Amino acid sequence: MKNPLKESIQNIKKEFGTRSSKVGTYSFFVTVIVLAILVTVNFALGFFPDRYVQKDLTANQLYSISSQSKVLLGTVDEDITIYWIVTSGNEDEYVEKLLYNYEDYCDRITVVKKDPDLNPDFTNAYTDETIYNNSIIVECGDKYRYISYEDIYETSGYSYYSSYTDSTKFAGESLITSAISYCISDEIPVVHVLEGHGEETFSDGFTSALERDNMETETLSLLNYDSVPEEVECILIYAPSTDLSETERDMLIEYLDNGGRILVISGTVQGDELTNLNAVMEHYGITVEEGVVIEENTDNYVFGSPVLLMPEMASSDITEPLISDNYNIILPVAKALDISSADSDVEVTALLESSEEAFLKPGGYDITTYEKEDGDIDGPLTLAVQVTKDLDDDNQMQLVWIASSEILNDTYNDLSSDANENFVLNALEMMTEQDNSISVRSKSLSYEYLTVSTSDSSYIKVITLAVIPAVYLAVGIVIVVRRRRR
Repeated sequence: MKNPLKESIQNIKKEFGTRSSKVGTYSFFVTVIVLAILVTVNFALGFFPDRYVQKDLTANQLYSISSQSKVLLGTVDEDITIYWIVTSGNEDEYVEKLLYNYEDYCDRITVVKKDPDLNPDFTNAYTDETIYNNSIIVECGDKYRYISYEDIYETSGYSYYSSYTDSTKFAGESLITSAISYCISDEIPVVHVLEGHGEETFSDGFTSALERDNMETETLSLLNYDSVPEEVECILIYAPSTDLSETERDMLIEYLDNGGRILVISGTVQGDELTNLNAVMEHYGITVEEGVVIEENTDNYVFGSPVLLMPEMASSDITEPLISDNYNIILPVAKALDISSADSDVEVTALLESSEEAFLKPGGYDITTYEKEDGDIDGPLTLAVQVTKDLDDDNQMQLVWIASSEILNDTYNDLSSDANENFVLNALEMMTEQDNSISVRSKSLSYEYLTVSTSDSSYIKVITLAVIPAVYLAVGIVIVVRRRRR
């Protein structure tokens, strides 16, 4: 009589003795071993800093630290504390990862979470502003800067003809790096903004950009002085609507001749010409040509409007960062500068230029046509210029003139992906001798504008609306014809 138990055991041995069962058993054990290794490795990686084990897969590297920030962090030799004001369970993911990336990268930085519910009076020593969850305080020694969570996400909008567009940017790295730079800097440069001539006021965006670049501004009225005060390092003249007096003109010329630095943003104006202001540039043999530049080369204007110029940029300390990153400046309603008779003892760099097909219409805002007429001045035309002159004691006169009053307009700055703003900031950084200035751009949460010329825009339309559909249609016809012949 057969033993059922013995027979069952023999059958099991026989089943597991087959080739397929051996392969299956081997696969099972290999799987178990691999899973065990993965669990062990994953556990071990938890002890490493995030920068070594996490990959930022966001489109614009939102919580990664850029090379500019790393350069600054490499110079930090003092302890820095970053207080993260956040209630437990309400942490912003991007802010959290960014903060701990700073802490991981620099041994001098410590991130400390402060729950406002548990520490309601903690921020009173730093700010009297309303405290929003996920706000930040950067502190080093006696210096500190408060970063409101409202400022970390920048929302801007603009309208163009009948359309309206808005965009949101993440300014976390830009603000934190700027705050660190401020806290470890010994001095903050001051830009004196001329007033008393109907000058434009800065937009909130440009004001914030100046703060991020760690530049302070003070107003300056020359009517209160016999000469430009000695402490004035740099003067910004922003889109005046009325002219300087002759006394102010002479004061500015004397200031420049003694090594002063002036940035003028002045384009086509309505009403009287700014004769005395223009005389400051003409003192160095450069003529300010009043009118409106019309661009006929479709590669050098945008949105089908020949007064919205996209000029060529010459290489300089001001333009090189924009050129290397392939940005384009949008210069609306500009006049021109004639540098052909510049004094021989000054160095002149044409920062922005139109194409040869451009021309200047002297009529200014009163022009009635974009067509070229008798009396119009032929291109190429200089639209922004840098004038320098080396003086004694390693001092240098610097004068930069941008021939468009609208370059900092929020609409055109957004369309240039902040290239307009950065162009002006680069000029101010040069004039205030911020050789190690760190300028980190905000990062778009959705997209950045692709600035293309009118001609490129036309090519894209032809390709997408005509060529590609035609190719698909032709391929379809060929396939149908071949099938019918079979």
